[in-house]
Amino acid sequence: MAVKDTLKYKLTKVTTKTAAAGILGVILFYVAKPELLWFIPGAFLVIGGEWLRLWAAGHLRKNKQLTTTGPYAHVKNPLYIGTLLITLGYSAMAKNIYIMIAGFVWFFIWYAPYKKKQENEKLVSSFGSAWSEYDKAVPDYLPRISSYPGKGKNRWSWDVVKENSEHETAVGVFVGFAMLVYMLVR
Repeated sequence: MAVKDTLKYKLTKVTTKTAAAGILGVILFYVAKPELLWFIPGAFLVIGGEWLRLWAAGHLRKNKQLTTTGPYAHVKNPLYIGTLLITLGYSAMAKNIYIMIAGFVWFFIWYAPYKKKQENEKLVSSFGSAWSEYDKAVPDYLPRISSYPGKGKNRWSWDVVKENSEHETAVGVFVGFAMLVYMLVR
C-alpha cells in the first residue's frame, strides 16, 4: 500500500484550500438558518457543482496528458466552477447571503487567481505549445458552446475519478448536504 493511500497520510495532509473550506464550512453551519425557499435552489447548485466535479475528475489525467475531453472541451476550469457552485449552493441552503458573498469573493479574489498562476506554470512546462493553443482557444470560466477542435479521445472513467480523489470530495459534499437537510427538517 502506498503511503498516499493510508488514512494517517490523508488526515495529516491539510492544505490551505482544505483549511479555508473547513473554516468556511464551520462558520456556515454555525450561522445556518435553512428555509425551503432558499434550500431548493441551493440544493440544485450543490448537486450540479458536484456532478460537474465528478464529470471533470473522470476525464482529468493529471500530469500525464493535456485533458481536453468532457467538460474540458468547453471550459478550462470545470473543477473550479463546480467548487464555486457548491460554495454558493451551500450558502443558499443555509440562507446566508454574507457567506455567499464571502464565498464568491474568496473564489474570484484568492482561489481562482492563485490556482491559475500555480497551474499555468506547470502546464506550460509540461505541455508547451499544446497548452498554449488550448489556453487561447478555451475560456477559463464561461463555457464555449462548441467543443475544442483539438479534443482528445479519453472517455470518462470511475477509476480516474478515484485517482483524482474526487470520490472523497463527493463524500464530504454529501455529508455537508446531509447536515443541512437535517437542520432544515429538525
